[in-house]
Amino acid sequence: MQINLFESIRVFIEIVESGSLTQAAENLRIHRPAVTKALQMLEQHSGTRLLQRTTRRIDLTPDGETFYRRSKPLLAQADALLESFGSDAVLRGQLRVDMPIAFAVLVVIPRLPEFYRMHPDIEIVLSSSDRRRDMLREGLDCVLRVGELDDSDYVARRVGNIRIKTCASPDYLAIHGTPDTLEDLQTHKAINWINSNSRFIKPWTFTTSEGTADITLPSKLVVDNSQAYIAAGLAGLGVMQGMSLFLQPYLDGGQLVEVLPHHPAPDRKLSLLYPHRHLSRKVRVFTEWLESLL
Repeated sequence: MQINLFESIRVFIEIVESGSLTQAAENLRIHRPAVTKALQMLEQHSGTRLLQRTTRRIDLTPDGETFYRRSKPLLAQADALLESFGSDAVLRGQLRVDMPIAFAVLVVIPRLPEFYRMHPDIEIVLSSSDRRRDMLREGLDCVLRVGELDDSDYVARRVGNIRIKTCASPDYLAIHGTPDTLEDLQTHKAINWINSNSRFIKPWTFTTSEGTADITLPSKLVVDNSQAYIAAGLAGLGVMQGMSLFLQPYLDGGQLVEVLPHHPAPDRKLSLLYPHRHLSRKVRVFTEWLESLL
């Protein structure tokens, strides 16, 4: 198989993202020797070693890290350019997406069958995590994030707003009482959320007559996972503040009770991040479908 420079860059990116030459060959549906030849060709053209290979693992060299970060968006732009001249062509291939766990489990995955009915040849590689991911290093096409953004290197598209509610289980409120004011809340225990990247406890936010108030409450439990957060609230371990999209079924079923409804938390932004401005058709159709869910 003859591999040109453009294709060898694609092979290199697939090796980095899959973690092995064998897996890259399988994902690209080419023979293993062709992958090795493509890598050798790229290293010869670039004049540097891009990967450090041992019998157990593959690591990027410093030059390889730089080459990967610069070639990934360039290749994506080239793919988007070619796709723009074939708008009637069937969309196919992988789409790598990351989003919060609860959003993936409760919103996206239950509705994926309808997406596949429209685009049966797209394979979605869905990573669900409540940890901030390095989009380029992990080969992601787009990332769904809730709240304020601090990734100036990426392009963000706002896809909606998420309402926030404060609540607790009936058992917790029966023992500790129901807070009527923000001062009352200071006597309660919270289930706190920690940012897994910065390791800072996220403050709670409320709307008051004077504006927005940030409050940090004491807690007996701190979590960094949305499923654990909901489970802790249902177990009566404290007051919680979270996205109504996920809490509403438990509020409707009486397993949770809203508190301080007269001090609502401001809505949080829901944004989709891309590594560059030139979107492929796969990313564009997924974005439009995701917006339709909201």
